[in-house]
Amino acid sequence: MRALLWVLLLGSPALAQLCDQPFAPARPGWEWQYRVTGERPLTYSIRKTSITENSFVQVRQSASGAEETTYRCTPEGIAPVDFGTQGGGRVEAGAQPVSYDLKVVKVTGVAVPDYDRWAVGSSWKLVLEVQGTGQQGPLRFNISGTLETTYRVVAQETVTTPAGRFVAYKLQTTFATRLRAQAGPLSIPFNFESQGTSWYAENVGLVKSIQKTRDGENVTELVALRKGG
Repeated sequence: MRALLWVLLLGSPALAQLCDQPFAPARPGWEWQYRVTGERPLTYSIRKTSITENSFVQVRQSASGAEETTYRCTPEGIAPVDFGTQGGGRVEAGAQPVSYDLKVVKVTGVAVPDYDRWAVGSSWKLVLEVQGTGQQGPLRFNISGTLETTYRVVAQETVTTPAGRFVAYKLQTTFATRLRAQAGPLSIPFNFESQGTSWYAENVGLVKSIQKTRDGENVTELVALRKGG
């Protein structure tokens, strides 16, 4: 029965809509504009390009440049398949900063589920298995582990942002990092968790999020949604 359903999907226009989920629309010409206040204030925009039956590229543009991430679309939902231009980076760690380059080697679950999963009490999970390399001063090391995000729908409520008032689902999220750096016989774990809250409106997507950090919190709000042709 499942195989037959898949054949029918392949031959129907519905397949083209896998990437255009009501709570994460993928429309050519649309641009979401956000502002972030808190520990690291900034503004950025989101566009979705190269939209096909089963994938698209999300472009995040800010003052520091453009970051691209590829997403896959399946009947279960939408999930990132790589870090794109965000896989490498540099973080401060004591006297010497740490540079790193990570790649996604396996994806389990989804970031945005199919429409039928959106209901109070529903939950889902996204797990990215990653591998890569890092360096701190003269020390080079290999990195492996998982980045796991758990989503739970806790309410449906009205939320106000600079873009307007929206009826949105409120999600509680837990982000867990489980990484290990290996340099010869030396093995160092990097394990930590953070909590967040986000609001998603139908036919709009993310309208607000609050991400807690060690030093406070960052609040992201939708400023405008431009629906270009």
